[in-house]
Amino acid sequence: MAEVLIAELIQRLDQLEADADYPDDINGLYCCRLALDALEQGNYGIAAILIDAQGKVIAQAENRVFSAGYSSHAHAEMLLIDQLEQGLDCPPEELTMLVSLEPCPMCLARLILSGIASVRYMAPDSYGGMMSHAERFPPAWKNLAQLQNHYEAYISSGVRVLAADIAATNLGLLRKKLLSHIRP
Repeated sequence: MAEVLIAELIQRLDQLEADADYPDDINGLYCCRLALDALEQGNYGIAAILIDAQGKVIAQAENRVFSAGYSSHAHAEMLLIDQLEQGLDCPPEELTMLVSLEPCPMCLARLILSGIASVRYMAPDSYGGMMSHAERFPPAWKNLAQLQNHYEAYISSGVRVLAADIAATNLGLLRKKLLSHIRP
């Protein structure tokens, strides 16, 4: 069943074309491809890319939480920040991160501390997304968060729906898998 769902998502991705009216559509489609790769490998269908000031993708990552057994920090955003901190040759204040799903609390805290100028997310996450709750941050985190731009990506509805559907695919199974690692 999961293979059928993934095959349908791949087919939808192949049928979508970037809409010139939405500046993030090209990178959004690329991010969806990466998210599908993560999903095909048994991980959450989430991906992220780092874009420099000229609009060039300089780094990418996919969710890898279950790729090597279990690694709680292997979220796409966290893996990209690791790459940045290990010496990407670009100042973080000139970078934008595009994420296929609204970052969770753990990722958002690290993103705020990364120095990355902007974070755009493609699909909201009503279950675990934190950007939409910034008004509830403690005062110190609110102040830090103001140093970074947070907003929904400028993508067409077709790309936004696809990103949300990829992230939601196999979610029940993946949550059970997560819980089996946390509480075996």
